[in-house]
Amino acid sequence: MVSTETEINDCRHVTIFYYRNVIDCVRYLIHQVVYRFDMVYEPIGEYNSIGEQLYSVVHMVDWWWEKEV
Repeated sequence: MVSTETEINDCRHVTIFYYRNVIDCVRYLIHQVVYRFDMVYEPIGEYNSIGEQLYSVVHMVDWWWEKEV
């Protein structure tokens, strides 16, 4: 991945700022084999033994289901 360097000058001091294209970064992460079991591509519903919905991470909440379905 290629990073870009630029300077930010606020008239008091100069800061060097490095950044990368976010699409390239996401593409790189998706193609990493080591992350394949941790990637979530769709909402997941998890329930306990008596049928109550469990909430633990963002891809398990109702609004995600509403957005995706």
